[in-house]
Amino acid sequence: MHEIFVRGRSLLRSIASLPAVIFLLFVIIAFIQLWIAADGYDLSGYFQRLNIDDLDTIRTTLAAVITGVFTLTIFAYTMVMNVIDRSISSYSPRLLPLILSERYHQEILGVGAGTIAHSTILLLGVAEPPDVLQPPPLAVASAGLFAVSSLILFIYFIHRVSRSIHVNVLLYKSYCHTKYLLEQTESQRVSLSWTDKEKQPQTGRIIRSKRCGYLNSVNTKQLLKQREISGVSARLGGFIYVGDPIFTCLEDKGGDRDDYDKLYEISENEPYDVYATGFRHLVEVAIKAASPALNDQATSLTAMHYLVQLFEHLATIPPFNTLQAAGSDQRIYINTWTAPELIQSCYQELRQYLAQDPWGQRTLRSGLLRIERAFQKQAREAAAAVAREELALLPAGRA
Repeated sequence: MHEIFVRGRSLLRSIASLPAVIFLLFVIIAFIQLWIAADGYDLSGYFQRLNIDDLDTIRTTLAAVITGVFTLTIFAYTMVMNVIDRSISSYSPRLLPLILSERYHQEILGVGAGTIAHSTILLLGVAEPPDVLQPPPLAVASAGLFAVSSLILFIYFIHRVSRSIHVNVLLYKSYCHTKYLLEQTESQRVSLSWTDKEKQPQTGRIIRSKRCGYLNSVNTKQLLKQREISGVSARLGGFIYVGDPIFTCLEDKGGDRDDYDKLYEISENEPYDVYATGFRHLVEVAIKAASPALNDQATSLTAMHYLVQLFEHLATIPPFNTLQAAGSDQRIYINTWTAPELIQSCYQELRQYLAQDPWGQRTLRSGLLRIERAFQKQAREAAAAVAREELALLPAGRA
């Protein structure tokens, strides 16, 4: 059951979800038109003027719509694949979820495929002289309307795709998504706190993973209702091997294993819903853009600027490893990334690849100074100290 639930949720999040819904809607409309024709109908007023009942005209129009929209849809698919390929090969495959999540990609593909299916079904319904009383109502009008809609969406699609191939747009989307995850975390400020590790429960039943992958998310609201669970042993966003501990339970109630499996999600993809992943994406783009293969210093500096802004947002969130339910003493211990760990891991990578570049070093230095000030302002001395350490490790002699 849990496997079906996970696969269903993945399908709803995929690029195929919205196109599939639009496609089915168009198919249903076509079958409704054939069903009405089988029972006979009598249109009146304005609809009667739009209705064409000549079979040869209907067949010719439907065939033309299928041919034209099919070509348009194939071209749209090709453009989407080219944008994806360019973004992956030039900067980072980690940006792929941002491209696939664009609704306008899914809308044009769904309307195009739906128009083809709608017209094909109606064409099959009038392929031979029908035994029904009349041809499908408004067959030409509906096919023409859907074809015009496909053209309008395609024009908008060209505009958006030409804009989305710019890496600055993708970097901004990555920044906005990570900022949104930070804001979601900050919205739980009343339930966030820090508990020293030695004060956390160390014994209890261990719930272990049955599969490997990245721990993408845990259902914290449901966890706080499970009084027998004391903490999340695995690190959010980390890679989980088969048999690794996921939860630590204070009480062993012998519950169904599937009940625990519903409380977390392990994915084969990188943990897109963990804010630490967004920090690492920007680091990866900055390093690759500065490589001799691309030599795109402007993109590298832009990625580092967004990274600094995210650290300034992170500084406003108090350090936490504990969630507490409102009006209750129930606590859940969360194994997540701390600000000092993120600063150190991000700037160790950036320093290794960019510290010898004059522009890169100036950006690293100014960024670390801003991060240090941001955490000092929030009395986060541990994170500020790590920023100072990374600043001291930069080569001297360059302003």
